Amino acid sequence: MEDMKEKYENFKEQVRSQADIVRVVSQYVDLKKKGGRYWGCCPFHGEKTPSFTVDEGKGLFHCFGCGVGGDVFTFVMKEENVTFPEALKFLANKFNIPIPEREKTPGEIARDKEAKEIYGANELAAQFFRSCLINTTYGHTGIAYLAGRGITREIIDQFGLGMAPPDFNKLHQALKKKGIREDIIVKAGLANRREKGGVYDKFRGRIMIPIRDARGRVVGFTGRILDKEASPAKYMNTGDTPWFHKGNILFGLDTALKAIRTHKQVVVVEGHMDAISLHAAGIDWSVASMGTAFTEKQAEMIKRLAPEVVFSFDSDSAGKNAALRAIPIAMSLGLKVKIMHVTDGKDPDDYVRKHGKTAFQKLIDGALPGIDYEVESTLAVYNTGDLAGKVEAVSHVLPFFLDCKSDIEVGERIRNLSRRLTIDEGLIQSEYRKILNKKRHEDYIPPVTVTRPKVANATEQAERHVIFALLAGISPKRSNYNIGEEIFTGEARKEIFAKLQEKPFTTPKEMAAGLFEVLSSDGASELTNILQLDLPTESLPVILADCLHQLQLAALEREFQQHSKLASEYEKAQNNEFLQELEICQRIKNEIKALSLNQAVNLQKGGNA
Repeated sequence: MEDMKEKYENFKEQVRSQADIVRVVSQYVDLKKKGGRYWGCCPFHGEKTPSFTVDEGKGLFHCFGCGVGGDVFTFVMKEENVTFPEALKFLANKFNIPIPEREKTPGEIARDKEAKEIYGANELAAQFFRSCLINTTYGHTGIAYLAGRGITREIIDQFGLGMAPPDFNKLHQALKKKGIREDIIVKAGLANRREKGGVYDKFRGRIMIPIRDARGRVVGFTGRILDKEASPAKYMNTGDTPWFHKGNILFGLDTALKAIRTHKQVVVVEGHMDAISLHAAGIDWSVASMGTAFTEKQAEMIKRLAPEVVFSFDSDSAGKNAALRAIPIAMSLGLKVKIMHVTDGKDPDDYVRKHGKTAFQKLIDGALPGIDYEVESTLAVYNTGDLAGKVEAVSHVLPFFLDCKSDIEVGERIRNLSRRLTIDEGLIQSEYRKILNKKRHEDYIPPVTVTRPKVANATEQAERHVIFALLAGISPKRSNYNIGEEIFTGEARKEIFAKLQEKPFTTPKEMAAGLFEVLSSDGASELTNILQLDLPTESLPVILADCLHQLQLAALEREFQQHSKLASEYEKAQNNEFLQELEICQRIKNEIKALSLNQAVNLQKGGNA
């Protein structure tokens, strides 16, 4: 086991050393060398003036426009929308580096072979359905239906739409002629077995929509009936299989990738036809959750591509409930979340065909932030005209504020709620603190947000210098200051520091390489910024000590301001808790004095030395 792990680590380093980042990036970006770097237009956001740079010596890329950055693995992960292990194999294959694999059991070999056959059968079925739509007389009905919904030949080709014949045996007979075994056809969900033997095609007389996974493989189908009398089921889907699970897929993601990166946003709708109609209208950064509840897996897929998601579910009660369930899932991964519902028509498909792209874009632009949507939806449930209704509303609204990005946002939301319900602000604040303390007692960890806050340049610089020194192997024990996450104001830098504490690294090179594997997109971009700093090695111990002093002092001052404000608010509300807050303020003052004295002593020692 240990031998295999060692082989894998050596394999990673071999790929890292041989995967020339300039060569890899050049296959996606037109690079030109200027000075010591290569420059081109960023593939992750739309731009006409090159701001994307590759540093061959350091093995890093960075965009000064959108801030994205990382190493060769990070680039492939973002460009191909794959995980780190998948990026590793992708690069190994590209550079002809053998992939170490443990010897597979006969069962594993059989499963791999079967999976390959399933994907092959699905791909052939998609080609068959498409040919039936384009080249047969019974496909004319399907073409007419799609044209009536504004779906052109271009969109048909883009999504690979097709038509299932009305017969019971056309598909499976065609697949058998291609060498596909009957049991594979059944396992793929393309045919059902008869009780008396034999099989019959599952999909008949339907518009066929191939469903592809993130790697572009056809994993299943959705069929839309044209003759309502032929079947009571409007839509028929491939059932759950080891190769297809709705909660792990976003329909249309493979088609929408480029537009998502340009817009830095994903529009999520419920149904396949919603997504297809939006693409036909020009809203080509949309995907569909395929009518299922939005999942964490789907949120993770979006997070790798864009910082913001807009949910545009149906405007009925089921759609609204689906939006409320999706918000905390997306926010827990640090996504910026917005919610919109169409104002005329039941679903996005109806609306965009009736009103067009411009009107739909206005709805996107006016979408409510996730927490606002949760608050509005909750307040609408209760009768806030009487005291009992107000109490119920407050108790159900306040937990949403736990997802706020800062105390300032919480304070503003509480003020707005106070004005809206005509309840004393101090009372609402008191209730919120009870909820907050309860969650802390239960070891509740608020969702991590990776949105970069606007911080003072000096603070941001000091935080970066601290991490740079740690990456260079300078131990904080050499200074007289403690170091913890609380000294960092930037979420990306907090993440980098936290990951440094989780995993021991033997060398600075191994440290930086290992971090890129586990950091979020924003964390990787910030690490790229830090690694590009040019600080003298011999001065790093002094730089680390000075910056730690500066950051700890700033953290204490922020804490003092917070408790000073609370003391003032409590005193105005005639709440005796203001005395406790004053005691905390005095303690912080004493700590600030002690910190300053410690710095003076250190400077004096340095001067005497």
